[in-house]
Amino acid sequence: MMKNMKTYENTLDHSVTKHLTEFFTRPEEVLFFDIETTGFSPKSASIYLIGCAFYASDGWHIRQYFTENAGEETQLLRAFTSFAATFSRFVHFNGLTFDVPFIAAKCKKHALRPFEPADQLDIYKCISPYKNLLHLPGCRQKQIEEFVGLHREDKFNGGQLIELYRIYTEEKSPELLHVLMLHNYEDISGMLQAFSIMAFPKLFEEGAFIVEDISLDGVGSTSAELLIRLALSCTIPVPAALHSAADTISRCFLTCRDRSALIKVPVYEGTLKYFFADYKNYAYLPAEDQAIHKSVAVYVDKSQRMPATAATCYTKKTGKFVPWFGPADKTSPVFYEQHKAPQGFKELTEEFLSNQEEVHNYVMELLGALKTVPKSSHKTTKAK
Repeated sequence: MMKNMKTYENTLDHSVTKHLTEFFTRPEEVLFFDIETTGFSPKSASIYLIGCAFYASDGWHIRQYFTENAGEETQLLRAFTSFAATFSRFVHFNGLTFDVPFIAAKCKKHALRPFEPADQLDIYKCISPYKNLLHLPGCRQKQIEEFVGLHREDKFNGGQLIELYRIYTEEKSPELLHVLMLHNYEDISGMLQAFSIMAFPKLFEEGAFIVEDISLDGVGSTSAELLIRLALSCTIPVPAALHSAADTISRCFLTCRDRSALIKVPVYEGTLKYFFADYKNYAYLPAEDQAIHKSVAVYVDKSQRMPATAATCYTKKTGKFVPWFGPADKTSPVFYEQHKAPQGFKELTEEFLSNQEEVHNYVMELLGALKTVPKSSHKTTKAK
């Protein structure tokens, strides 16, 4: 046994980790980890504590490697990296920027086996793109924990612990040891528990939902809506609602709770235009307010036709439409109110409503549009 390095291990209650089964089909291959250091640069600082979480037959365990002397860093690293070598997936929080390169630099310094995790999931990197969408005040780990309803006993941050560890190496105070271990322990346990937030980015992935039902509500009124109910593959940790702040014609709503979501899409009833791309091959008929191909236009009196322009090269359609956020599709025309209008529409037909593949693709395009709405153009709230 190494004289100054200690190993602590605890088993987490199943109630706080059961959600992980929705994300990891082989949890025994996964290792969560977090490091505590005496500074922010591996050139001048050392690692004094590494915490990790892994799955065993009786549930998730948290193991902590702690050294009371920075001079024992080699033993600390050897113990952790040897254990880590038995795993194939690694999860961390901002580890791509800090933890992994710090450990890698230290392993190189001490001539240990390189630490180069091939399969990594950085929670921070995954959630950052959704900061505005989820209305998060920031993407620090504690902020994410609070978002999903977790509250720590630990009141310190990693930077504050640097001085506390220095004092501990001199005084060996049990109280300070408790503070140091608690912070790292809650970093690891919080990472596992707050991992439930990954259900939000997963919602926007292919295969993350099944369309359970699709229906029309309020047809014939100015507030007609297409309602799409989804069954989700992962449980949403915090009931939430979001909507784009576009004009009233294209504003869409998404509410999600537990393992279900409801999308409300406004239905536009009226007349829209389909614009032909090759307008030079068309003639515009003012009396009929539409364009026809030149091969047909030759049979129309010259006084009743004129060369079409990009803005007049269209045919009109009257019916029900829903906002479209994807690229133009020749097999399913995209309609607009005017030429170069920012919002396109798809005709809402019985064939569309009964085609599961088309509905699924429509939902994917809609989710993609909601995901990319800028901060100033959307609103997200926690649903009560």
